[in-house]
Amino acid sequence: KTEYNQLTRLEVRDDDMVNVLILYYSRGGHTDALAKAIASGVEKIESAKAVLKRVDYATGIELIECDAVAFGSPNYFGYMAGIMKDYFDRTVGNRGKVEGRPAVAFSSGSGESTGALDSLEKMIDSFKLRKIADGLVFSGEPSDDDLAKCVEMGSKLAKEAAERSSEPQE
Repeated sequence: KTEYNQLTRLEVRDDDMVNVLILYYSRGGHTDALAKAIASGVEKIESAKAVLKRVDYATGIELIECDAVAFGSPNYFGYMAGIMKDYFDRTVGNRGKVEGRPAVAFSSGSGESTGALDSLEKMIDSFKLRKIADGLVFSGEPSDDDLAKCVEMGSKLAKEAAERSSEPQE
């Protein structure tokens, strides 16, 4: 079910499924491992489909088309990766189109700094998404416990998206 595509749009939309976008950047592989663990958690929910997308291959379309989103970035100099910030700058016009959707954030780095996470969570707020869980910050190579927390986060995000999609729409 998980799509590891490099396309500019989500593949075929299955209206019986909620699409959970995991939008992230990773150069060293740590954030990539966390993103894949979140996707694994999403996939545990029968009515959800994980869509993994590196931000350097993303457009604003994926954000508009998803039912929920997880943002992930390495911690670079106490901030999110520049390419993540560039994505938010390019898609700021989509804020009104994603308001209220469930969202979470996660970050990794060589230290315990929360700078990247804080900046990602500010974007969640700026885009008027609904933060449904405290963000996760990890240091170094992800441990089994770290990955388990990400799986749990992914499942929670997918459940929230499924519940939201089953609510009557105005």
